[in-house]
Amino acid sequence: MDDKLTICKHCGSDACYEHKQQEIIIWSCMGCGFTTNELMIDESQLVKETEEVMPELYKDIKFVDDKKQIWYPTVINIQDKGTVFVNGTDKDNWGWAGIKAIETTDEEKEKLKGATHKSDPKTLKMFDQKSFDEACAYIGLI
Repeated sequence: MDDKLTICKHCGSDACYEHKQQEIIIWSCMGCGFTTNELMIDESQLVKETEEVMPELYKDIKFVDDKKQIWYPTVINIQDKGTVFVNGTDKDNWGWAGIKAIETTDEEKEKLKGATHKSDPKTLKMFDQKSFDEACAYIGLI
């Protein structure tokens, strides 16, 4: 299977990246920021185990498509750029958050086991629910 862009079953965007990893098909939409794979089927054991450790907000805003696949919000963490994640209090009050990474000092590298970058909480910026791409651009991903 070749990597390709397809239509997202969650938002209808044509920016949904479909690829295969370890023989599993994965869909990651740059339009809405949600992702799924062919194993994430509603009420499956995998979904139940995943949701046991998942934040409540992520469970509250999941999407079930017509094939019963569960779409969850993506978390992107690029070591030298930053992190994009969902932030909020409930399904009616959430948005995308971006936080930039900064270089660590030599002293911090020792404490952080050699990590060259860390999140800078002063750079946390919120974006609305439909602005995943803006959050990614904010950290320099796109």
